[in-house]
Amino acid sequence: MPEEPYMSSFRDNVQSIHFQLVSIRPIGGFSHSYSDTWNKVGGELADDDEFGGQLKRKLNNEDVIIAKAKTFKTDNDKIAYVFNEVKNSMKWDGVDDWETNDGTHRAWENKSGNSAEINLILYHLLKQSGLEVYPMVVSTRENGKIDRYYTSLAQFNRTVVYLPVDSTKSYVLDATGKYNIYNETPEELLNSSGLYIDKAKKFFDIVDLQRTAPVRHVVLLSADIKPDGKLEGEAQITCMSYDRINAIEKYKTDGEKKYIDYLRDNDNNMTISSIKLENMDIDTLPLTEKVAFKLDLAASDDNYIYVNPNLFTPLKKNPFMGENRLTDIDFGYSKSYFINGVYKIPPGYKVDALPKSISMVLPDKSVSFKRFVAEQDGSIVIRYTINYDKAEYSKDIYPDFHEFFKKMHEMVNEQIVLKKG
Repeated sequence: MPEEPYMSSFRDNVQSIHFQLVSIRPIGGFSHSYSDTWNKVGGELADDDEFGGQLKRKLNNEDVIIAKAKTFKTDNDKIAYVFNEVKNSMKWDGVDDWETNDGTHRAWENKSGNSAEINLILYHLLKQSGLEVYPMVVSTRENGKIDRYYTSLAQFNRTVVYLPVDSTKSYVLDATGKYNIYNETPEELLNSSGLYIDKAKKFFDIVDLQRTAPVRHVVLLSADIKPDGKLEGEAQITCMSYDRINAIEKYKTDGEKKYIDYLRDNDNNMTISSIKLENMDIDTLPLTEKVAFKLDLAASDDNYIYVNPNLFTPLKKNPFMGENRLTDIDFGYSKSYFINGVYKIPPGYKVDALPKSISMVLPDKSVSFKRFVAEQDGSIVIRYTINYDKAEYSKDIYPDFHEFFKKMHEMVNEQIVLKKG
């Protein structure tokens, strides 16, 4: 099976048979059942010394963190403080597991551990700070989604922390990722399930891990079209949620120079003279990127200027070019894009060709595209609104998906043409 854009995992997309020992009935002996229910799986975890046995294990100097956490007035402030203390203090060794290796005490001393050790440390400190939290076992996207009918611990490969806020809201915290934030379920855990453990009440339950609200991505662009076939202006890109996290990680990992190349889409005709990122250190606010740029407009000559308004958007390349698809599509989360561009027409030029205002939807109405174009006060205004109302799409609808994305990318890249005279 080939890798396809936005596929979840190999395991999710192949047919397979899994066997599980449910019970033994020896002749003349007592029958014994194993983990044939999630309640029994949870009970095994609660009794396991490398999981349940770590939950109350004291950590060196934990009293300092706990005392400070209790000074915060709101639960969110407490959670954010403890989460960042663990995330910034501990180094993940790259090993994913639902059970500890050296135990939480030694991992805390060494400031390094596997995913279970780091997140059970986080659980312990949050619990001691007076918060209602539970350890939870999950499966990462690469490992595959949890099958609710296959009650086996073998499906899980990571421990995290589950914190119910109210009847409609909960947090799933994972301190292994240096760019994770406390109030967003890590992207690699979405569209699967987790089993949380309430050892005190002997209650164990499966919870769906999803982000129902769409992630908004806004691009506002204002530019002057120059008579010499150049475009000069500013763009403001506002990223929220996972788009924010991914942008910050890319910027800090690659450095500003490579990040600028990424924004330019390696277009040698574009020059970015300045870039400013705001709210990088405030998890509760969207990331705002302010970019000043110049662009040589390719194919322009003495009589015509051609402008492609698809600038600084995540819509540069169509990921669904293949005629056929073998796997389901998993975006991780629903998305909403709003792109607004204002292009000032230079003196001595007039509009020769302008994209038309148009809207279209996927047959099941789960993806929509709208384009508004108008000439106003000597400028061209063009707006795109694109909504993906679902995170997951069956490969059965791929023919419609393929045709929709082909048309949408053609429309996003349709050019403005100006004529001299």
